[in-house]
Amino acid sequence: MEVTGARRTAPRSVPLYPAPQHPAPLRLVGLDLEYIADYRRDFSRNSALYRALDEHVQVVGRMSPTLSPGQKFLNRLGQIHPNLSRWRRNAGFNPQLFQKRTVVAGEYLAARRGEYDVVLQTYLQFAPAPGTGGAPYGVYLDATFDMSRRHYPGDHPLPRAAMDRWMTLERETYHRAARLFPWSDFTARSLIEEYGCDPSRVVRVGAGTNLMAPSLDGKRYEEPVALFVGMDFDRKGGQDVLRAFQDVRARLPDAQLWIVGPRLPKAPPQPGVHWLGRIADREKLAELYSRARVFVMPSFEPWGHVFCEAMGHGLPCIALNRGPAAEIVQDRQTGLLVEQGDREQLGEALHCLLNDAALAERLGRAAYRRVQEQYTWAHVVQRLLPHLTAMARGE
Repeated sequence: MEVTGARRTAPRSVPLYPAPQHPAPLRLVGLDLEYIADYRRDFSRNSALYRALDEHVQVVGRMSPTLSPGQKFLNRLGQIHPNLSRWRRNAGFNPQLFQKRTVVAGEYLAARRGEYDVVLQTYLQFAPAPGTGGAPYGVYLDATFDMSRRHYPGDHPLPRAAMDRWMTLERETYHRAARLFPWSDFTARSLIEEYGCDPSRVVRVGAGTNLMAPSLDGKRYEEPVALFVGMDFDRKGGQDVLRAFQDVRARLPDAQLWIVGPRLPKAPPQPGVHWLGRIADREKLAELYSRARVFVMPSFEPWGHVFCEAMGHGLPCIALNRGPAAEIVQDRQTGLLVEQGDREQLGEALHCLLNDAALAERLGRAAYRRVQEQYTWAHVVQRLLPHLTAMARGE
């Protein structure tokens, strides 16, 4: 679930920022789809990345390529479909939109040519190449389209020709990039194996957590509570969790399952299951993390910010034994990994941690240390910096 904080705005472009109050020779421009006015003040999924970069380089500007009202209307009209859900998805993700955003990004970069050394783009739903004036760019991404269409086919109902066109645009953009910065080894393999990218330009750098307890002082593991956080309940394995929890509850009558994300319950009432709805207040979400004993979400994720958030509050995690989640959660060290769709194994994992507070605490505190050592934005920037510097030198 993406937790939102400050209200977002969607400027067509954002003026250059004043240089930070420390000498920094490397000048960086960021491109994204965050739609925030000021990364220093507003919350978004990756605004903290810019704040961490600001400690080491001059973030001289950033922008989200926004179409004019007329362009937006024509884009929606071009994707019209009798299925409203499909229309909505395709209107937000299609090759024509990719190209239109590319033009807007190119205009922004061309207008500021000579004022920056490198371009860093988060995700890939447009290309930064036009207008860069020769400045190298890198792409920071959680997943490729090939990964998404394999694992979430329902999220991408594009016609075959449109899919092929998107893949071509994506591949061309990757191949022109000076560096590719995947968050996971899983995504790195996709870039190399499915897109033919040069392995020497593919650098796994991870991602930081946006919600973490300053310490575990006062953290308790007495309550037998499992926490699930996810808007797309079914896709994120929510029904599997409900079925497995039924078995757990029969053995542990005091066990509870707290579900955050769906606005309305996705199943009939069930003993011990509490539907908490959508929680946008990050402090309230942090309180739930602090009270729970274990976090559970058995789904394939392109990364899994929510695992880092849970681990950042001292929770052991139950996750799938495949995909990027299996890189974040270490089996029997910071949580337990299970096979997708295996209700019995999922139930045993839940029972194991809900029935043994000492084990949950040992794994949970190890999970917290792992986030401290690996998954902060400061760590991500330390991995990025040498490559951004090399890019500026033309290497």
